[in-house]
Amino acid sequence: MTYQTTIIKLEGYGPWTLGLGSDREYLLQILQSKMYAELQESFSNKNGLVFSNRFDEFIAVTNTIDIDDHRKIYEKLSRNSEKIGISMTVGIAKTPLGSNKKAHYIKNKKEYLIDSNIYGVRENKSSEVKATDTKTKGDNNDVKILHIDINDSTAITRDLSSYETTNMIVNLYSNISNTFLREESLAFYLGGDNFMIIAEKSMTMGKVKEIVDLITISTKINLNCGIGNGKTGRKAAEMATKSLDEIRNLRKNGTIVNVYELP
Repeated sequence: MTYQTTIIKLEGYGPWTLGLGSDREYLLQILQSKMYAELQESFSNKNGLVFSNRFDEFIAVTNTIDIDDHRKIYEKLSRNSEKIGISMTVGIAKTPLGSNKKAHYIKNKKEYLIDSNIYGVRENKSSEVKATDTKTKGDNNDVKILHIDINDSTAITRDLSSYETTNMIVNLYSNISNTFLREESLAFYLGGDNFMIIAEKSMTMGKVKEIVDLITISTKINLNCGIGNGKTGRKAAEMATKSLDEIRNLRKNGTIVNVYELP
């Protein structure tokens, strides 16, 4: 089983922003939020899942989504956004981090699977890209996702200002990201007190609990973690959230667990 992730990059972003003048920040925030919304809608319709990465770049879990589907999404986005170009680069490997590194390697060689030309779709057909194109139709259809939140976050943040709460969350996210990165897994902050991890497939529930407990000890913040598996990113995320909800249900009935995986 392999992971397929796609890097979606706003191309020519820096020079374009400078051309807007000094009163530009609100325009950038509008563009970034609209792009994220359109990408999430387009890829989730194909059972993928998109995460924001540095705002001018996005990472999507795209297992089972082939290059033709990427092309259609690209064409739609290009029609809706004439202001700036985008590129899509797909990577396939045995781990989430490995697939992201593969996509990054192809991207750095300027061998985009879908090019950044906003006036039409151009596809690079180098040997590297052709190999990836073939693999998107292969057996890359098994995903593990973890959904983590803070246990009783209201009580923890009761005496903190909104900004102090954000500061705490940022520090926690850094810890989660660093810890799971060592496991070849990718962690993303979803907002509120929620985090989602594209996890290495062989990670057992015991291993996940060990990691979550380690983060809890180092941060002194109790965490809940639901584990989900599925053929696609969207399905795995759904199952992870169901598992997280079940932790709360079990707790109401007197059974205390902090990591759970539905059968």
